[in-house]
Amino acid sequence: MFRYNLSPLEDIGTDWLRSHLRQVLEQVNYHEARFAVLRRGVPVAGIVPITEARALFEATRADRKYRELHREMKERDETVLRQAVAEASDTTR
Repeated sequence: MFRYNLSPLEDIGTDWLRSHLRQVLEQVNYHEARFAVLRRGVPVAGIVPITEARALFEATRADRKYRELHREMKERDETVLRQAVAEASDTTR
């Protein structure tokens, strides 16, 4: 199970990353460092340990599945309610 790392992201520029990629990957791999990659001062990507990336992917996938199930349940409930209203209006005629 993944334990979330609350350490701050270190900002690095793309030029610095290009020239120090090996060092960055070693920091991420061995020390669980996290980096925000900046292009012209704007964050464009993050470099995190693979366990964190996989945990984020799984959490996102689970969230999508939950939202889809919730939407399907809501649609089903609305359909049942519409049918009940239609049946009630048919019996009152």
